[in-house]
Amino acid sequence: MGKYLPLQGKRVLITRAKAQVEEFIEKIEEVGGVALSTPLLEIKPKKSNEAEIKQVLLSLKDFDCIVFTSANGVTFFRKYLDDWNVPYTQLQHMVAASVGRKTSKQMEKLNLSVSVIPEEFVAEKLAESIKEQLSQDSKVLVIRGNLSRPILVQELIERGFSVKDLIVYETVHNEAEATKLKSYIENNEVDFITFTSSSTVDSFMKILHQRELFDNLNKVTFICIGPITNKTLMEYGFTGVMPDSYTIEDMVKVMIEQAKNKEDIQ
Repeated sequence: MGKYLPLQGKRVLITRAKAQVEEFIEKIEEVGGVALSTPLLEIKPKKSNEAEIKQVLLSLKDFDCIVFTSANGVTFFRKYLDDWNVPYTQLQHMVAASVGRKTSKQMEKLNLSVSVIPEEFVAEKLAESIKEQLSQDSKVLVIRGNLSRPILVQELIERGFSVKDLIVYETVHNEAEATKLKSYIENNEVDFITFTSSSTVDSFMKILHQRELFDNLNKVTFICIGPITNKTLMEYGFTGVMPDSYTIEDMVKVMIEQAKNKEDIQ
């Protein structure tokens, strides 16, 4: 007998950006699933912002805390540091804050020791955690992408901090994937659809704006990485299942649980 694979034959649609998809595909295939990649979003450096980014990188000594709201933010920030030969030691005096484990892991590549991680991986909790570690007159540098929610910046300002909001990358819609995605949905070729951000939900629904395709989605199980993404999905009339921890590893665990539950019912 072959090895039991809990997602054997289940087709999983991955909507996240191409640069982020390899690990997700690998984890799905490890448990027997068929990964269908339709990267609805493309992530690029924020070229129009480069003069501002360079100015900030040359004045890092002025900041008391650096905050990353995504692993992508770390990746692009690090690229700018390397491009302009800014040594990572320029970051060492700052309190380092992260929105979650994966982002923290990327920050290690900058030789940063993350001292602020909220118990829940959402921006609102992160603002409260930062407040507990910094004096009120501290200067905070927030690194994020163009589509990330500005709530963290707003809450830090409300708590009395001086905040520099620096956008180092942008996320744009990938129209080329629309035809392939529509075909999967029309032909009922998908068991699970995964969303790892609100922006992927919006992009997906923008492509499937035809109401006749919405009916096909009733046969699909949506897996959302966390409550903010799920809230966006609910605004379109659908509800997703969420993992306890907001990681792709735990999203795969949830898919396995859902597949098992369906088998038990049958």
